Amino acid sequence: MRILVPVFFHAPMGGLHHHVLATTRHVLRAGHEVTIVCKPGPFAGKARNLGARVITTDYQTNDVHRLLRQLIKEPFDFVYAHPFDSRQIGLAVAEVQHIPFVLVIHGMYDDDLPYYIDQTSHVIVVAEAIAKYLIERCASVHDKMTVLMNGVDESYTITPQPMPRDRIRATFVSRMDADMVFPLDVLLDGVGDERIQDVPIDWTFVGTGTQREKYEARFDDELEGTNQSIHWAGWLESDEVADRMRQSDFVVAPSRAAIESLALGRPTIAAGSKGYHGLITEDTWVDAEATNYGGIGTRHASYRRGALGDEVLKLLDVEFRHRTAAFSASLAKRYEDEVIQECLMSLFDRVVKEGPRPSPIDYAAARYEQLHLHRANALLARRLSARDEKLKQLRNDIEE
Repeated sequence: MRILVPVFFHAPMGGLHHHVLATTRHVLRAGHEVTIVCKPGPFAGKARNLGARVITTDYQTNDVHRLLRQLIKEPFDFVYAHPFDSRQIGLAVAEVQHIPFVLVIHGMYDDDLPYYIDQTSHVIVVAEAIAKYLIERCASVHDKMTVLMNGVDESYTITPQPMPRDRIRATFVSRMDADMVFPLDVLLDGVGDERIQDVPIDWTFVGTGTQREKYEARFDDELEGTNQSIHWAGWLESDEVADRMRQSDFVVAPSRAAIESLALGRPTIAAGSKGYHGLITEDTWVDAEATNYGGIGTRHASYRRGALGDEVLKLLDVEFRHRTAAFSASLAKRYEDEVIQECLMSLFDRVVKEGPRPSPIDYAAARYEQLHLHRANALLARRLSARDEKLKQLRNDIEE
């Protein structure tokens, strides 16, 4: 199979990128061809190193037109697209080439799916909550949707808990961009909790981003006068992240990183970009998994002040840590990437055999523009509505 994979992102690396790389690795091993469309940067380099063909674009209109003129002449068997700008490119190419279009959605958004559901062969989502959300907004997606969770590769094997030490070791793994400040706020509340200020904890923060400098200063203020420390490790490669987790007594992480921690058999506190689920136990894992371990939720409304401190206090008990680690390990098989990728490959085979719906030809650039403007119009409509509400409130305040 010859697969076109357009992917759009803002951050240079993160969970989305690992998702694409995992699928690319598996598809290439199976002997198929992968062409990835993305921005230039470290992700493009990693994809090339795996053996994928990579075409870079800045996603500006003129360059997209250049890209489309190239792509529509190339023989692809289907498109496996990621959301937003990359979806627009993928759908335009799929329609002009009369090939199946498969979309994967990672979060709580519909990416205007009702507008092009009839041209979509299949939709993959990474959590049950996303599936329910999409069905509410586009009922016809029900019969062409599959839930496939994020997985971890064979290098994430269960390892014994570290021997008890004088100081607790904890690791936090996350991007530190504007969309990921909620878990940083949760950590701030935790390290500043008066109940654990004297607890000897050495934190390692793995990751970086646009918000790191600001939050590093805030954490320095919170840590002053406590018995805790933070080592800011920056961005690490996957194997280095796994090693840091193995050395930890517990891990705080969002989404994919939380799954990786569970696969290693570590007590794991799930704090994602949009939701807090706390320590993963028999009582919490089902709800946490349904939201991709915090990738979906109401951010600060999902968190109660002192909740992280409650979990840390429990984890000071060595026996409790070992019991929690054992439960984490019991979940590991659910996230074996080999199994998940085989399910994905079976779905790809089925989609190609079924083929696409007929569609007109010779309009890829025009179709892209139409999709792009439709999405822009929806975004502006929401912003206008919010501004109208704000102005209405201001007028009411003035009249009062």
